[in-house]
Amino acid sequence: MTRKALNPITAATIVVIMYMIMPILSVAISTYITTYAYMLLVVFLIGFIVLSGGIQRLGKIITLLMPLMIYVGCTFFTNADTTVLWGYNSMLFIFPVILGYYFFYYRAENMNIFIAFIVFSILLTAITTIIGLIQFPLAARTLATIASSDDPENIRYSWRNIGGYNFVYTSVLLYPILILAHKLKKINLFIFLIITVALFVLIVLSEYTTALILFLLSTLLYLIGRNTSARQLLIIGILFFLAIFLLWPVISNFILWFANLFNSDVLNERLTALAGGLTGLENSESNRLELFRMSLSGFWSSPFFGKIMGTDTSVGGHSFVLDTLANYGIIGGVALVFIYRNVYRLFFSPFNEEKNFGFVLWSFAQAIILSIVNTGMWLNVLAFFIPALLSVIYKINSEDNYESSLDS
Repeated sequence: MTRKALNPITAATIVVIMYMIMPILSVAISTYITTYAYMLLVVFLIGFIVLSGGIQRLGKIITLLMPLMIYVGCTFFTNADTTVLWGYNSMLFIFPVILGYYFFYYRAENMNIFIAFIVFSILLTAITTIIGLIQFPLAARTLATIASSDDPENIRYSWRNIGGYNFVYTSVLLYPILILAHKLKKINLFIFLIITVALFVLIVLSEYTTALILFLLSTLLYLIGRNTSARQLLIIGILFFLAIFLLWPVISNFILWFANLFNSDVLNERLTALAGGLTGLENSESNRLELFRMSLSGFWSSPFFGKIMGTDTSVGGHSFVLDTLANYGIIGGVALVFIYRNVYRLFFSPFNEEKNFGFVLWSFAQAIILSIVNTGMWLNVLAFFIPALLSVIYKINSEDNYESSLDS
């Protein structure tokens, strides 16, 4: 029995998956090659979808992509790069949605292949990152602040395949899906515990406080029960915030105790600030609340168009959502709402009748939370990695489900 050869688009997608996850490929492959490869992929995927579906499918594609195109159109007015570089970055922003749409409608049979390479790339990079962070304790925090891919430290750490901000938070966003796979008996307890411990070690070594908090919240969700629905998740969320309000002194003492467990000045300082509530966060060394307020102030100074009309508004630079409001006003905010709405309808709602959908919903919700308190929208995770994993976990015929979700 002969194996069916991979078509060029599937092979190229495998390379893209590994490129998005493994830092070493970002320095091993020429930027010019990746630029033209992405351009060719986008042109082919859109052309194939349009030619296969005709005018009706073209209308759906335009409807799905319109909020994304409005958003990238807004970024043109605040862009400091050349028009060519702005266009390339805009294409990278839209690309995961087009890629996810193409494979869920037309190439769903290849998802097992993609899952293999997603898992392989994440596990390998997790191992090399943990080793690298033991050797270079500040590497992850350094990578989070480097602005240029040509920076010598970025190149040095990338050749060692040390994952920084993008890799650590991609792993955190995928953690609820790992819990789901274990709950549905797709992976056994031993493997689940090994990966969970490795992720915890990775987060602690990276010293990303938000990643640690999201990880702990997901772990608490695991302890709740075997079958967690969206309604149960909502109830749990309400009870959780009510418990925080009523039991804050106890919780504050626990956070202080927990902060002292880590041999990390960064984690200790930020968790101690969190234990101090609003006052503690305002007095912390990295006063993120002030950055959030700066973006909100910038939004209120020009609520309709932000910087699009040349208004000199202030931007904190530490919240994708709030910075979007400050930069592009209500237009940018509405675009974000419809981007999230379309991504949810296309890649998440087809699974809403499946068991433990609460974990799926939490994976979507924590991506939004992360975009509010940090930078990035994580469309590669929301539109490709998570749906690919879910389609295999639930063994769903993607085309029928996604078609019905779009027709609704």
